[in-house]
Amino acid sequence: MVFFNQLLALMKKEFLAIWSDKKSRIIIIVPPLLQLFVFSYAVNLEVKNINIGILDRDNSVKSSELIRSLQYSSSFTHIYRIKSQKELQKMIDTQKVIAVIYIPQEFAKNIESQKKAILQVIADGRKSNTAQITEAYIQMAISRVFGDVEIGQNIIVSRNLYNPNLDNFWWILPNLVGTISMIVALLLTALSVARERELGTFEQILVTPLSSTTLIIGKTIPPLLISIVDASFIFILSVVIFGVPFVGSLFILSMGIISFLFSIVGLGLFISSIVSTQQQGILGAFVLLIPYILMSGFATPVENMPTWLIPFTDIVSLKYFLVLLKGVFLKDIGMDIALTLIIPMLILGFISLLSATLMFRKKVA
Repeated sequence: MVFFNQLLALMKKEFLAIWSDKKSRIIIIVPPLLQLFVFSYAVNLEVKNINIGILDRDNSVKSSELIRSLQYSSSFTHIYRIKSQKELQKMIDTQKVIAVIYIPQEFAKNIESQKKAILQVIADGRKSNTAQITEAYIQMAISRVFGDVEIGQNIIVSRNLYNPNLDNFWWILPNLVGTISMIVALLLTALSVARERELGTFEQILVTPLSSTTLIIGKTIPPLLISIVDASFIFILSVVIFGVPFVGSLFILSMGIISFLFSIVGLGLFISSIVSTQQQGILGAFVLLIPYILMSGFATPVENMPTWLIPFTDIVSLKYFLVLLKGVFLKDIGMDIALTLIIPMLILGFISLLSATLMFRKKVA
């Protein structure tokens, strides 16, 4: 009973300390909202406003239909009609276009007679990612006009599961639920003990009959609850305002949020236990934030990373949480798959909390 009374008193003090501190209030309220709305529109891997050229040697009804299909596409801004191969080369060299479509003579005729039909897409490899996406857009336009025909020995069939229109919001918003809630949880906990040290109240806590375990639990629960509220608020905004579909289980989502934020709070407390000032706490948090986001698969797939780096991503709890988020948002994953993602986050959380507890015991001693 004494333990719970001490814990409740410490939690109450922690809530009041967070709310009375202006910096902490700003961290809780302002950045999550700004980041949600700014990043939702700014972080966009879609390629739009593309300029391409077309050298049409066929001049058939089908080739004209292909050009019209490209002109009416929202992805392409300018379609330049090219007259010669010399002009084609110049357009790419000067980066006036990202790609050029070369339609040879009798292209449509060869398709109708079921002969081999080769249409060439020449792209600017200096912008490799944009070039690849542009080629995919062009291939979809060709499929709409000519059907599933053999183009350069490739059968073109396009289908997108779980996000049929490749809507950017459906991809970015689940990622933002994870990253923004992580930033809030990490900063709140990384600053907690450092704030006590700057105010001179940490020494007062040390002389109280509180054990290091009680101290850790008391400093874990308040930022964990605040971060859960923040994550839930971002989730609601994602579904209600941005229209991201949610087809999964709220129970699995809740378990995932709690497990992930538990692992992040543990990291924040570990940082807080080894720093002396709030400035050091902020720097320590950002030292972890950048590799965490880069290695989580937020922007680039983990599978695309070097083979020597991939094993290190297993200690990044954000990686598991992003997979779980997109699974419950768009795919309705079951509990069996969810547990393979939740358990590693809980293990990482216990390891980080144990490390923080050991550091606090050293300080108390």
